[in-house]
Amino acid sequence: MEGKKRMRIKILILISMLTLIVTDPVLANEKKEANIKYNLGEVIVSATKTEEYQAETGSSTTVITADDLKKKNKGTVLEVLRDVPGVAVMQYGGLGGGTSIYLRGSKPGHTLVMIDGVELNDPMATDRSFDFAHLLTGNIEQIEIVRGAQSTLYGSDAIGGVINVITKKGEGKQKWDASFEGGSHNTFKETLGLSGSSDKLSYSMSVLRLDTDGVSKASGGVEDDGYENTTFSARVGYAVFENANLDFVLRHIDAKYDYDDGANQDDPNKKGWWKSTLGKIAIDQSINLIWEHKLSFSYAETERKYKDDPDSVDPADNTHNWFKGDTKKIEWQHNVYPVDWSKTTAGFEYEEERGFADGKASWNRFDRKTMDNKGYYIQNQFKLWESLFITPGLRVDVNQFFGNETTHKISAAYLVQKTATRLKANLGTGFKAPSLYQLYSNYGDPGLTPDKSESYDFGFEQSFFKDKATFGLTYFFNKFDNMVEFDMDSYTYQNIDNAETKGLELEYSFKPIGAVTIGANYTYTKAKDNDTGKDLTKRPKNQAGFNVNWAFLDKGNLNLSAGYVGNRWNDSANTSKIKAYTTVDFNSSYDVMENFKILARIENLFDKNFQQIQGYASPGRSFYGGVKVTF
Repeated sequence: MEGKKRMRIKILILISMLTLIVTDPVLANEKKEANIKYNLGEVIVSATKTEEYQAETGSSTTVITADDLKKKNKGTVLEVLRDVPGVAVMQYGGLGGGTSIYLRGSKPGHTLVMIDGVELNDPMATDRSFDFAHLLTGNIEQIEIVRGAQSTLYGSDAIGGVINVITKKGEGKQKWDASFEGGSHNTFKETLGLSGSSDKLSYSMSVLRLDTDGVSKASGGVEDDGYENTTFSARVGYAVFENANLDFVLRHIDAKYDYDDGANQDDPNKKGWWKSTLGKIAIDQSINLIWEHKLSFSYAETERKYKDDPDSVDPADNTHNWFKGDTKKIEWQHNVYPVDWSKTTAGFEYEEERGFADGKASWNRFDRKTMDNKGYYIQNQFKLWESLFITPGLRVDVNQFFGNETTHKISAAYLVQKTATRLKANLGTGFKAPSLYQLYSNYGDPGLTPDKSESYDFGFEQSFFKDKATFGLTYFFNKFDNMVEFDMDSYTYQNIDNAETKGLELEYSFKPIGAVTIGANYTYTKAKDNDTGKDLTKRPKNQAGFNVNWAFLDKGNLNLSAGYVGNRWNDSANTSKIKAYTTVDFNSSYDVMENFKILARIENLFDKNFQQIQGYASPGRSFYGGVKVTF
């Protein structure tokens, strides 16, 4: 294993050395080719904790903009993430069904999820993962996905990658917007928003409400499982001084849903409640021309309740359980710009998480437990000749129970401006601390230690026809050791699993004419349990997406998207497979007048009968229509 590790380091060093060797002669020619420019992509924050163009980070990233969200008109973030390469989304039935994200084949708890930098992972979830079922797309400006180990900047939970949702910031004159949508399964969605800005103040806030009768989550079920979601979101900024800004973020989600006993098992009165509240206050200040800092305090709380009273299907049912967890974090980040070609980012984090469980059943209870962690990180971004970007980073975490954990990462990107080519490579390590549930529940073990990971990826991106077409290919590899899994022999969680995932991500986009955009992606993932030699469950080996968008007459937009999810194993013994499926969605919008828009969409256009998880039904063909007014 040590030999492989040394080989990976040598490969990345070799890439960096080669780019340095060829830089000088190539740059001489590039300066003569001023008409050729590489598209740097969107500005992203999550990859380096500073604003950088995607092409200059070296990391494998995807940025979903507000314009992308508007074109596809998806109601939930999980639906948007289905179109991202390297991301597998699995949901237990329709709206409100529990949803897990498998990023490059890693476990759901290996992905850190944030809103405006506030960590959302549930301290009381079994693996401290985040349930995407209740995150609506309203008031979102951008969604950033960074694939691969990101523990160097974010510590535990970022062992497989990071997803950061950024809310809208108010701009310009004050305006109100309202929308209404209705459709299949007695579904209704209403939104009301207010935004604007002045010389010193900016504000953006919205209220969203979603109700549906839904469909039965259990395949073959006879009763519909309804869903309700009320979401409030606000972001306020204020310029305290000329060089200092205060930012305040608040989001509250209150969801109620019906669900069933399990795969193919109907239950007419099984209900759940999911509440989440997050807040953040931060101040950004430029001290001088070479030094700026940001001090922030954030809080996130998640509460889950489950109720199942006796009924005709299960007269013996009498379950009432609830879980509550919260996370507090203080972070002080500094960015130093000593010279034009170097930027140093260093910071300190203190995080405390708490949680408890209670209910009618004694086996589900444990008193409030607390765990704190201190993190120290440093990163440097070298930007050489506008073409070579190298970013090394190091982090030390000091955990209350597990002691010290050190992680590192190095990223490299090289832009060949003359040929519009980008080369990239990453090498990093990560760790994942056990959850409070894995430590202290009746199935827990306080002696657990963190998961460990090593990962690397490398690839290229190529533009053609003056940036009208682009193609990208990335190979990735992740090795996970000492993972916490449930041990059937001891009936507790133990550090017993070792796994690896590897694969390819392909992306292609083409603009044949100005108003038409065609995009496609494909992901191949091989996820294997190294102890048993079997494939990991729920991860599709093959996954693909296709999208065509046509903006016409400067008023209308048509969007057609298709997604393919290949076969995946339902059990760890690899004896039962979940069938592959393809779905197609259609969305349209038209501006009747400047401030009035009509919307229409069809989900599952060809009425495919499919299951994301064995035994759980997904909705058939569904129609929706609505209007949006701005004033």
